[in-house]
Amino acid sequence: MWGEVTPAERLRSVTRRHVDDERLAAEAADALAGFADEPASLVVACRRVIAHHASHAPLWWVCARILAAPEPAAAAHTAARELEADRTGDRLGATLPLLDDGEVVAVIGWTAAVDDALIERFDLDVVALRVAGADPTQALRRRRTDHPVRVLEPWDPSLGRVARVLVAAAAIGPENAVVPAGTAEALETVVATETWLVGGVGRVLPSPLYDALAKGVGSESTDEEVSLARFDRIAGPKGVERTHDAVSRIDCPIVPELLRRGEDSA
Repeated sequence: MWGEVTPAERLRSVTRRHVDDERLAAEAADALAGFADEPASLVVACRRVIAHHASHAPLWWVCARILAAPEPAAAAHTAARELEADRTGDRLGATLPLLDDGEVVAVIGWTAAVDDALIERFDLDVVALRVAGADPTQALRRRRTDHPVRVLEPWDPSLGRVARVLVAAAAIGPENAVVPAGTAEALETVVATETWLVGGVGRVLPSPLYDALAKGVGSESTDEEVSLARFDRIAGPKGVERTHDAVSRIDCPIVPELLRRGEDSA
């Protein structure tokens, strides 16, 4: 596909992709593998791609694993495979319980993992909640199923009894998570049996990397930080687990080189 394109040209193409692209981190991993024989250039390349997509947790995860590995090219290809083989959606779909009459599953942030989880669960009544940082309309148009999903405001009286709220996480740290802006207010409004945070491969980061990512979350961001204490479970590639268990197995190393960014972001 890439032919004679140089690693620098390929990486430049990847960094210009939209930050919400589900395949961004996997394609960045393949592009970064082209710098594996030049350690200094690899560090600069990782800094540059993160500078362009500083809020993309899987990209931090990819870069940290590559830079910490004795064989960066092999680590890059492994990271790409793990991202592409993410089973979060399948495991979430298998764990969601059967609902009683009148109960619904409410979703904040319609990601690929959520879509995968619900693709075969025609037995569930699903609603997508519109919050300040996540209007689900466009994402619902890209679904791989025609299973009906209503779009509602969190305060809508037709919401009914909520068995589960699924909240898509952009990033998960040891104590907090980055989620769509308006999530905290919605969770105050919606009364649910349980609230689950939906992560995935590359979403859980160690504290220094998570803190660096979360610096960009502010008043003008479409995201916000919410304490993990607000969630009963976290859905990830290992299944739906208690929050403590999910964040105790961080598979992302702390790489100081990623925290010293600046002039390399041009």
